[in-house]
Amino acid sequence: MRTIDWGNKVMDVNKKVVQCKKYPITYTLVTKQVKNINMRISSRGEIVVSANPFVPMEKIDDFVSSKASWIIKNLKSIEEKAQHTMIDDKHIMLFGNSLKIRKTTGKYNHVSYDKDTLYVQCKPGSDSEKVIRQFLDKLCKDVFLDIATLTYRSLSDYHLEFPQIKIRDMKSRWGSCTPAKNSITLNKKLIHYPFEFMEYVILHEFVHFIQPNHSKAFYHIIENYMPDYKSRIELAK
Repeated sequence: MRTIDWGNKVMDVNKKVVQCKKYPITYTLVTKQVKNINMRISSRGEIVVSANPFVPMEKIDDFVSSKASWIIKNLKSIEEKAQHTMIDDKHIMLFGNSLKIRKTTGKYNHVSYDKDTLYVQCKPGSDSEKVIRQFLDKLCKDVFLDIATLTYRSLSDYHLEFPQIKIRDMKSRWGSCTPAKNSITLNKKLIHYPFEFMEYVILHEFVHFIQPNHSKAFYHIIENYMPDYKSRIELAK
């Protein structure tokens, strides 16, 4: 057991294992001044239980046991998501390729990559995940803008005005086009997929300036400029 002192608040942290049905469940117990027994599961699948130090251990174990079905369900969900994630502690998908993440400590934060490895150098005390996110955000801006520029030039016959390119996290769409504001918004997650798919998505959004809906005319333009667009769509599946 270890004790953590946060200013005037002292918390005891202890690893516990409780046998629930057929499954032994390991959880981290944090004892602090709280009224109720609380439980949360982190994105990495760590079960954390907080309780008042005067609550009997038997009662805490019973509480965890009572939540066994809920715990198993959520751990399974986290595992399934992890199988489809584009980044974890050791690997990252970049441009459709799986790269190993190699972390080192240095005088400044810096990220670079080759065909096999993402090299992450962090200053002491820096959050490597934050450093990687900042790198990916900049990479998105640079790569998406380059592809958008080439796409814009290829559509020169339509005399379009170059749009504002926005980048954000999007839950259900790869991109969106807003003709009224002359802007295209692109999903940050695109950076994890092959260039060919990124090119398709960006062309798709540009064509919405010409054809606002997904009509035959819309896909006729897409096919005219990108004959293999259907196979490119498959790259994201």
